[in-house]
Amino acid sequence: MTMKLAVVNGVRREAAPTLVGTCPGCEAPVIAKCGAIRLHHWAHRCTVSCDPWREAETEWHRAWKNHFPLEWQEIWQRGPDGGVHIADVRTSTGAVLEFQHSPISPEERVSREAFYRPMVWVADGKRLKRDLSSFCDALSYARSAETKLRAWIIPLGLSSIVDRWAGSRYPVILDFGDVEFPLRWLPESGLLWWLRYIPKVGAVATPIYRQSFIGHCLTGVSIRGLARIELRRPSRPRPGLPRFKAHLPQKRARTPRF
Repeated sequence: MTMKLAVVNGVRREAAPTLVGTCPGCEAPVIAKCGAIRLHHWAHRCTVSCDPWREAETEWHRAWKNHFPLEWQEIWQRGPDGGVHIADVRTSTGAVLEFQHSPISPEERVSREAFYRPMVWVADGKRLKRDLSSFCDALSYARSAETKLRAWIIPLGLSSIVDRWAGSRYPVILDFGDVEFPLRWLPESGLLWWLRYIPKVGAVATPIYRQSFIGHCLTGVSIRGLARIELRRPSRPRPGLPRFKAHLPQKRARTPRF
């Protein structure tokens, strides 16, 4: 397990040469790893990790953490069974943000959601090359969702990354970086994709602005999405398709809560 922060003389600090620290969770000695290739980080002297959920930190993890105050990062929590886990970010409202790069089993995902609630997943969409192409293909065939902001309904079986996160109880935010999506009127950069899963249907995928998501987590400002192109609503719901409420606000709508 690698960590950005360790306790040095009673203060949480980032890894730097010559520093000696302890793990904030298990209080075991940790070593400052400050090589030229990998990110500077702390590592336990022994190979046994005190938090089995932790993964090796990438530049993608570190970039997301750095959007938030240091005191919100790597917050240790102890469960009823005595086990400790470290949340990537815990906001001032108590919501946890987990930045997930490596594969995660459905069983571990369920355990984390039960432990950290409420929480939001931010998943790295660039880890597997086929994820972006299958997601873009799914958008090309997806049906528009009847929400206040532009969104699509992606059925299961069309996108590998959408399928892998199916069953999540909390919002899943996909981060594909700055890529160009097949729909020409979408912005060329600065988008995230908010997935909300509907049992036996699939996921409602809503494009939202990256900076507005970060701003919402920091200060509670409204999350900004894209206005609908067609403002007309059908007189009747489409057969077999549940009606959805908009979970992203317009200018005067209330701020969403994760």
